[in-house]
Amino acid sequence: MAFRLKPVSALLAGLLLAAPVQAQESFYAGKTISIIVGFGAGGGYDLYARLLSRFLGKHIPGTPTVIVQNMEGAGGVRAANYVYANAAKDGTVIAGVNQGAALFQLLGGKGAQYDPAKFQWLGSMASSNNTVYVWHKAGVNTIEDAKAREVSMAGSGVISDANIYPAILNALVGTKFKVINGYAGTNESNLALERGEVDGRGGGAYSSLVSTRPQWLRDKQIKIITQIGTEKEPDLPDVPRLLDLVTNEEDKQIASLVTLPVSIGYNYWLAPDVPAERIAILRKAFVATMSDPELIAEARKQLFDIRPKSGEELEAMVRKAAEIPKPILQRTATILGW
Repeated sequence: MAFRLKPVSALLAGLLLAAPVQAQESFYAGKTISIIVGFGAGGGYDLYARLLSRFLGKHIPGTPTVIVQNMEGAGGVRAANYVYANAAKDGTVIAGVNQGAALFQLLGGKGAQYDPAKFQWLGSMASSNNTVYVWHKAGVNTIEDAKAREVSMAGSGVISDANIYPAILNALVGTKFKVINGYAGTNESNLALERGEVDGRGGGAYSSLVSTRPQWLRDKQIKIITQIGTEKEPDLPDVPRLLDLVTNEEDKQIASLVTLPVSIGYNYWLAPDVPAERIAILRKAFVATMSDPELIAEARKQLFDIRPKSGEELEAMVRKAAEIPKPILQRTATILGW
C-alpha cells in the first residue's frame, strides 16, 4: 500500500505552529490560578469571584484549580498594585478588584501604581447600578433629607464606591454625608448598619443587595435614596439617578464620569506582561464560562445577575474615559480627594 509523506518543510511548519499552542494548553495542567479580590469576604466582588472560580477551570485546557484570595486595603488599590507589579506574570494571577480602579488612576489617585491602559482585560460578569441607601431607623427617606442633616456612611477606602458617591453627592447636590472609614468591604459595612454604627452606605451594587440582603428589600429595612447608572434599575423606577440630580453642564460631565465604572462592573484583568497566548486562552475560557449552564443555574440560585461584557468592551470604556477634558478630570479628582 503506497502512501505519501509531507514535504519536510511542511512538516516543520506544522510542528512550529502546533508547538506553541500545545505548550500553552499544557501549561495550566496541575497549576492553580488565583483570583485576587480587593475586598473582604462576603461582599459582591468576593461572591462573584467565588462563583467564577467554581467553573472557570473546566474551560481552560489542563483544567487548573481556581481559587479566590482576599487582599483588603485602600478600597482595592493594594490588590490592583499587587497584581499589576508584584504577582506572577505567567497567567496564574487574575485581578478581581474595584470597578473604579481605572478611574482612580486616570484622576491621578495617590498610590495607584498601575496603568489601566495596559490591563489585559478578561471581561466582567455583571454590572449593576450602585445605590446609596440608609437604614430604616436613620430618619432619612429622600436625598432632600440628606441635604438637611448630617448622615453617617460606612467607608472602605478612597477608591471605594462607598467613598466616591457620598463625596460626589456632597459636592454636586449639597448632601451632608459623613464617611466613616475602616470597614473592609460590603459585608462589614452592612453589618455596621444593622448594629447602628452608621446611618447608611454610599456604594452598594443593587445586584449585591438582592443576592446578599434580600430580606432588607423585602422587609423595607433600608431606603434606597439614589442610584448611579446610565439607566434606572427596573426594580427602582422611582429612585432618582445621580444624573437626574445634577443641573449644570459641568456637573453632568462629572456625574457621567463617575458613572462609567458602574458599566465596568465585576471585572477581571491580568498584568501587561502576561503572554498573549495565555490571555487568549483565558479570554476564551471566560466567554465559555459566562454561558456555562451550570454557572447560570448557580447564579439564579444565589440571585446573581449575569450580564457579561468582553475584554474588548472594557478596553473601549477605559479609552472613552481617557478622552474626557482635563479640567473635568481635575475637578473630579479634587472632589474625591485623589
